[in-house]
Amino acid sequence: MPLTILDYDHDRDWEAVKRIHHEVGWLDDEDDAKEFEHLARCFDGVVFPLDGEAECAVFTAPGAMRYLETDVHMTAVAGVTTSRVARKLGAAKRLTAHALARAADAGSEMAALGMFDQGFYNRLGFGNGSYVNRIRFDPATLTVDVPFRSPKRIGRDQWPDVHAAMHNRLRGHGGCLLNIPEIARYDMASVGRKLIGLGYYDGPGDTLSHFFWGEADGANGPYRIYYYAYQTSAQLFELLALIKSLGDQVLVFAMEEPPEIQFQDVLKQPSRNRTSTHGSKYAGSHETIAYWQARMLDVPACLEKTRLDAEPVTFNLAMSDPIEGHLDGANEWNGCAGDYVVTLGEESAAETGRSPSLPTLNASVGAFTRLWLGVRNASSLTLTDEVAGDEALLRALDRSLRLPRPHLGWDF
Repeated sequence: MPLTILDYDHDRDWEAVKRIHHEVGWLDDEDDAKEFEHLARCFDGVVFPLDGEAECAVFTAPGAMRYLETDVHMTAVAGVTTSRVARKLGAAKRLTAHALARAADAGSEMAALGMFDQGFYNRLGFGNGSYVNRIRFDPATLTVDVPFRSPKRIGRDQWPDVHAAMHNRLRGHGGCLLNIPEIARYDMASVGRKLIGLGYYDGPGDTLSHFFWGEADGANGPYRIYYYAYQTSAQLFELLALIKSLGDQVLVFAMEEPPEIQFQDVLKQPSRNRTSTHGSKYAGSHETIAYWQARMLDVPACLEKTRLDAEPVTFNLAMSDPIEGHLDGANEWNGCAGDYVVTLGEESAAETGRSPSLPTLNASVGAFTRLWLGVRNASSLTLTDEVAGDEALLRALDRSLRLPRPHLGWDF
């Protein structure tokens, strides 16, 4: 059936949206709801009304993703929620597609999201991002041997400092920014009462330069780090030394592996520690998972920002995009499907059209986004995703797109 899509109006829709978030388990109590209300006012949102009340809501936020040394304008899909009475109506897909179309019309070049599981958002053109390594380790086993200074405490009230530090942090390929400061406010408010936050104000004008912040569970841990940032490798190692100093009491820390190092390199006997603590509350572990997805919204704009240290490769790109079936023509943007002539190299480009003299790569927008980001190479994607082309072209793309593993560095 046709679905009505309305812009989110806080005065009209907040109580219904709050109810939806309680129903799906995203809000625990009224204090949590009050904090989320601040954030909802800042998001760009759309809702689906049923019997006069919102029963599905999609919120997005502006941001950026680093592509090698250049930032690409990114829309973060920050929340997709459907109430218990509006399931299986197609509302979540339609609203998300509409929100992406609005973002593309406004100049966003790509979109990313954290997925509840792969499959659903693939229907809107998203493809899996890279693996993230999540480490649980005994801080006393860190082999970092550098001096550290007494830190400052970082509490909930320092959320503007945390957001600014995340924006000013060292970012490599794939590193994301989220432009709405209240995202940090909500994230820091939604964590339980037992907090751990330490850092240093070494930035210009005594601004927060490097820190970690998260949750402390009991006297001995686990301590879970949700936010961390630094501007130099020396600052990263000062933070690790600070974490090590807590190892006389805390038995386990949990955090995402920083992209600059292989964490096992800075641990003493990591395999022995995992084996000896197996089954314990303080067990060491190493979990690898791809929890995020991305897709292009503007293929020419993304390619224009692509500068590769490689011999140029030029080819036809025949791109499919499943999002077309979930749009109603209310926006100018209607997905990325079509034919492009693509050049990858020091100067990259994508122009609409087709050249009969060039080889052709057939790809869905999600699969091509994965290829472009360096999540997997072209030959690999022919085995498990929607990519097809002749062997010579695939080998040329494998040589051209040798990229670092993209690392978001900011969960959303």
